[in-house]
Amino acid sequence: MLARSSRPLTALIVGAGIGGLTAAVVLRRRGVQVQVLERAPVNAPLGATLELGPNSTRLLADLELLNRVREVGCRPEAIELVRWQDNRVLCRTPLGASAEDHFGAPLMDLLRADLMRVLLAALPDEAVLWGRAVTRLHQDPGGVEVTLDDGGRIRADLLIGADGIRSTVREQLFGAEDPVYAGSVTFRGLVEGAQARALLPGPPVKRYWLGPGAQVVAYWSGQQRHVGVAVAVDRSESAQESWTGSATRDEALSHLEGWDPLPLALVRQLGTVLITPLYARVPLEHWSLGRATLVGDSAHAMVPYQGQGASQAIEDAVVLGACLADAAAADIPAALQHYERVRMHRAHAVQSSAGALANNFYHVPDGPEQRRRDAELAVLPTRQRFGLRQAIWEHDVRRDVAAL
Repeated sequence: MLARSSRPLTALIVGAGIGGLTAAVVLRRRGVQVQVLERAPVNAPLGATLELGPNSTRLLADLELLNRVREVGCRPEAIELVRWQDNRVLCRTPLGASAEDHFGAPLMDLLRADLMRVLLAALPDEAVLWGRAVTRLHQDPGGVEVTLDDGGRIRADLLIGADGIRSTVREQLFGAEDPVYAGSVTFRGLVEGAQARALLPGPPVKRYWLGPGAQVVAYWSGQQRHVGVAVAVDRSESAQESWTGSATRDEALSHLEGWDPLPLALVRQLGTVLITPLYARVPLEHWSLGRATLVGDSAHAMVPYQGQGASQAIEDAVVLGACLADAAAADIPAALQHYERVRMHRAHAVQSSAGALANNFYHVPDGPEQRRRDAELAVLPTRQRFGLRQAIWEHDVRRDVAAL
């Protein structure tokens, strides 16, 4: 049993991404004094679009942020998995109001930059210090101290590493270890306004074209102001992971010879194209050491084939806040161990399932394995009305906290 704190806890969060900012919102609402340290000099709009599953939007509802997400995002009416050559629907599962009724929250597609703005608006300006890179951390029985690249030092009761796949905090806690190249890259971009509506008329439907060694995903975002397009292709040669690397439409199209005209037309209408080699992290035995822990990509960076990167970071933040509720400073190591026990199995299971989907399901070559997959998809809605991710979306981490 944790003792009730006699003074507010202080926390340093390294990294102002989705996991770090959500953790800041959660902890501040539990009375923790939070300072976020971000190495970037400003809040740059990195990345393109992202998916928030019902497993995370129900948590944002608890934080009174879901209505803001609705204002900047799009709730699709259905998911369609379709054949790469002829646009034939292999499986259609409903979303929209029926899914929201089932899960208690919606699936939302939105720009990463818009979600960041929602989270930042829930924090006072002084909660985030931009242009502050952490180079070293030190723990003692009374707290944690970080050293910044300008020589400054800041001390707090606990430290949360939310600094991404190349996490400095992770390396300081558990040693250097390179991320693992997942064998594929994504080309991402947006189709705007009238062009998007001409290509994808009707209600918003999220479409996945499945083909040998590749897939194309298209979905409405930003209150149907634009369509996000992602082309994921298997590629043996590795490259440095980045959210800002640029490519051309022709480079993306070079991987889609013979594909149906609709996904090709979407790619041809893209504006800026970003290329992102996909990397993941080998699961750790622990995320926490003493008064420091990890959330989000720092703990469990995963490939995007389950659409769960942002959602798992939000789950981390909410569980961490619950485990620290009413903790005194002396209780922090035990609270962080509790957080690990609640979260690690869930996050690693989602991470593993995401890695298996590309080679074993989405990107299989035409032939017997592909035909078996298509037959499975044809009957999937009879077993799982809401599709492949239904079990992930049904999981409620608030029950996980209550169970321990």
